[in-house]
Amino acid sequence: MKTFCALVLLLIPSSVIGAEYLEQVETAVYQTTGTAKEIFTKAKACAGQIAQSEKEVFITENPDDGTFSINAKVKYKAKALSNTVKGTMTFFAKDAKFKMRYTNLEYTVADSDYMRIGKWFGSGWKDAQKALLDASEKIAVCIKADPKKEEW
Repeated sequence: MKTFCALVLLLIPSSVIGAEYLEQVETAVYQTTGTAKEIFTKAKACAGQIAQSEKEVFITENPDDGTFSINAKVKYKAKALSNTVKGTMTFFAKDAKFKMRYTNLEYTVADSDYMRIGKWFGSGWKDAQKALLDASEKIAVCIKADPKKEEW
């Protein structure tokens, strides 16, 4: 029994030292129509869906480059618990295509303190990643949608 306990104590620190975290989530490249500036303009309107707050949404904007960054926050359910993942979403547009990248990722389970997202068994990192990709898909659908024409 003493040998077993000593072995467990030796293994625990090595697993913590080698811990891996979800540092970034990036979408596929989406194809659409329009110039980088046109896509950028539509994306800014659509990105409000995942903004952390109504105020100070945009961290950086560069219409000439077709990029902007926002503080993003996405709520999701996993294992019957309410969770929230937050981070910085950077949008990249080029002529006829765009993608999104999330960094500075943290999550909370049932409104506890935010923490980094560990990539180990039972941590829920795949659920957080899926929530971000699902939110990105909604933004992509919004960007690619034809503008609604008002009928008189």
